[in-house]
Amino acid sequence: MTSKQVDTQDKEIAKETRPKTSTALRPFDHILKYIGVFGGVQGLSMLVSVIRNKLTTVLLGQVGFALITIYNNICEFVTSTSNFGIPFSAVRHVSELNELGQEKATTRFVCVVRTWCVWTALLAVALLTVFSPCLAHIFSDDDTQLTPVTIILLAPTVVCMTISGGELSILKGTHHLKRIATISAIGAVSTLICTIPFYWLWRINGIIIALDFSTLMYVIINLSFSLPIFPWHISLMSRQVLREGWDMIRLGIPYVLAAVAGSGVGLALPALFVHFGQIEDVGLYRAAFVVMSSYAGIVFTALEADYFPRLSSVNHDVHRRNFTIDQQVRVCVLLIAPLLLLMMLFMPLIVEILFVPDFHLVVPMAICAGMYTFCRAISLPMSYTALACGDSVLYLCMEIIYDVASLAIIAGCYYLWGPVGAGIGLSLAGLFDLLLIWTCYGIFYHIRLKYDTILLAIEQAFLMIAMILTCMLLPTAVKLCTATLLIILSTILSWRVLRRESHFIARLKQRTQPERS
Repeated sequence: MTSKQVDTQDKEIAKETRPKTSTALRPFDHILKYIGVFGGVQGLSMLVSVIRNKLTTVLLGQVGFALITIYNNICEFVTSTSNFGIPFSAVRHVSELNELGQEKATTRFVCVVRTWCVWTALLAVALLTVFSPCLAHIFSDDDTQLTPVTIILLAPTVVCMTISGGELSILKGTHHLKRIATISAIGAVSTLICTIPFYWLWRINGIIIALDFSTLMYVIINLSFSLPIFPWHISLMSRQVLREGWDMIRLGIPYVLAAVAGSGVGLALPALFVHFGQIEDVGLYRAAFVVMSSYAGIVFTALEADYFPRLSSVNHDVHRRNFTIDQQVRVCVLLIAPLLLLMMLFMPLIVEILFVPDFHLVVPMAICAGMYTFCRAISLPMSYTALACGDSVLYLCMEIIYDVASLAIIAGCYYLWGPVGAGIGLSLAGLFDLLLIWTCYGIFYHIRLKYDTILLAIEQAFLMIAMILTCMLLPTAVKLCTATLLIILSTILSWRVLRRESHFIARLKQRTQPERS
C-alpha cells in the first residue's frame, strides 16, 4: 500500500470515527475537548493535593510523608488482594443490565455487588490482622518501630476503600458520570479538611486516625450520591445472592491478579528503600513521583473516561483501532512534552512551593524521572488495547512482566546511586514498559503507529533527554539559556501539529480577533 493510499484510508477512517453531529469535530478536537472536560475535576483535585502535600510536609516532615506512603501502600495491597476485581467487573455487568432497561434486574445486581463488597471488606480486615506482624517487621527500622497493633488500626481504611470501590462501580455502570466527577471533587476537599487537623494536633501519631476518618468521609460522600438511586440493601447469608455474583468474581480474577502485582511493587519498593537506605527516602521517592505525574494525570484521566470506550467500539477493526491509538498518542505527546520540559526547568521552584527545604533531593529525582512520564504518554494509549479486546490473560501477563522488571530496575538503580538513582530507575522502567507493549501488542494486535507520530515522539524524546542533561550537568546561566531554547523547540513542534490537524487554533484566533464591522 502506497503512502497516498494510507493517507486516503486515514481520512476515510477519520470521517467514520467523527461524531455524527451537525458540528462534527476532528479527531484531535474531540480528544482535546474531553481532556478538558475530564481534566477539569482532576485539576481541582491536583490543586487541593498541592495544598495538602505542602501542609503535610510542614507538619510531618520526611518521616511523616514516608509513613503516609507506607500506610497507603499497605491498604491498597490488602484491598486489591481481597476485592476479587469487583470495582472493575461489576461495571460491565451493571452496565449491560442498565443498557437493556431492566430496572429490577439492575437493582437486584446492585444488591449482589454490595453484598460481595461487604464480605470482601471483612476478608480484607482478616488479611490485615493475620499479616500485621509481618508487615510491621518489614517496614520497621532503627528510627521507626511499627507494631502489629499499628497495622491493625488501618482496618477502617481498608473497609471504607472496599465499600467505596463498589459504590463507584455501580455509578459507573449506570453512567452517572456527573455524580462521579462531583464525588471526586468533594472527596479531594474533604480529605484536606479531615486530615490536616489531625496532623496539626498529633503530628505523626495522627496519621492513622486521619486516614481512617478521611476514608470514612469518602464513603459517606459516595453513599450520599448512590443511595438516592439504589437504596441500601444486602443479603449476607443468601446463597442465591452470592451465587449470582460468581460470574462477576470470575471475570475480575485476572484483573485482581494484575492489581495485586502492581500494588505488590508499591509495597515492596518502600520496604527495599527502608532496608537499603532510610525511611526518609520513601517520602522523597513518592514526592518525586507525584510531582512528575501530577500534570500528566489531567491528560491520562481522559483515557479511561473517553478514549477507552472509543477504542472498545473499534476493537474488531485493525485499521480503525490503529487510527484511534495513533491519534491519542499524538495528542498525549504534544500536550505533555512541552510542559514536562517547563517543569524540569522550574523544578527547584516547584519543589520549594510544594514541600519544605528538607525535600531538596526531590529536584534531581524528579528531573531524572521525567522520561517515565513521557514514555507513559506513548505506552498508555497502546496498553488499553488488551482491555478493549477483552484479552484478560495477555493483559495480566504484561502487567506482571512490567511489575517484576520495574521493581528490579528501580531497586537496582537505588542501590547503586541512592535516591537520584530511583528517579533514573523509574525512567528506565517506563522505557522498558514502552518497548514491551509496542513489541508484544504489535505482534498480537498489529499495532502500527504512523511515521509522523513516531517522528514526533523521537524528536520530543531527544529534547527530553537534552533537558535532563542540561538541568543535571550545566551551570545555572548556561542551563537557563539552553533549557529555554529546548522549551521553544518543543512548543513549536507541538504547535505545528495542532495547527495542522485541529480547529482549536483557528477557533482561538477567531475569539481573540476583534469583530469587523
